[in-house]
Amino acid sequence: MRRSNRQRPKAAPPGANRNISIVLVEPQSSGNVGSTARAMKNTGFSDLVLINPCDYKNNESYSMACKADSVLASARVFPDLESFLGEPRVVVGTTRRIGRHRYPVLTLDEAVPAILKLAASNSVALLFGREDRGLLNEEIPLCDMLLEIPTSDEYPSINLSHAVFTVCHHLYTAQMPKAPTIKAAPREELEKMYVHMERMLRGLGYGDQGGEYLFEAIMRSFRRLFGRTGLMEKEVKMLRGIFTQVEARVSPRSRTRRGHAEAE
Repeated sequence: MRRSNRQRPKAAPPGANRNISIVLVEPQSSGNVGSTARAMKNTGFSDLVLINPCDYKNNESYSMACKADSVLASARVFPDLESFLGEPRVVVGTTRRIGRHRYPVLTLDEAVPAILKLAASNSVALLFGREDRGLLNEEIPLCDMLLEIPTSDEYPSINLSHAVFTVCHHLYTAQMPKAPTIKAAPREELEKMYVHMERMLRGLGYGDQGGEYLFEAIMRSFRRLFGRTGLMEKEVKMLRGIFTQVEARVSPRSRTRRGHAEAE
């Protein structure tokens, strides 16, 4: 995808990402392993863990990883989930099934703040299940927390690497610097602008044919229009500067000068 020329927002700091491992349990497609590596690189994660994976060291995985070769090359491989979970860590499982044997499941929006808080001082493992079966019933009790990725009831199944990207992207954006608060122009300045606008429009003769009732309706429409945008003080000054120039162009003296110039 080609990037636009717009200035990109500041990237999220690595922060808690260093303590979060992305764990694929028995992935069956080398392409999915490669795509997962790319999703991780896109969102600032680097620790990929593979539990009893397929043969992923091939052209397909590296092709799908694109420029995330470093994530693939440093992936840690374990024969089973128990051997990986031998070290103390918080385990978060992902699921799309909420059966009667399943633990309480958090939404993605609920889980993200909890995960980041835990990852600030703990190792956290995000488990993603098999492409065809997800996490097995016997693997669910190994999880300290479960989160659900919302999808359409009509077609709830989601690609493994897409699931990884969805969760990682939510974690990434939650850590991005907040946009500065936009300070709206004071009400007093807005009222001065509307008075100025009305004077300019009357000078232009705008709405004259409809009488005073139409002109008042026009001004109400402009108030609603600018009210929705939440104008900043500098924008109010810019608009008033435009109004002033328009008034100068349509003033009697200006019209007289233009008339003389055209006659010459």
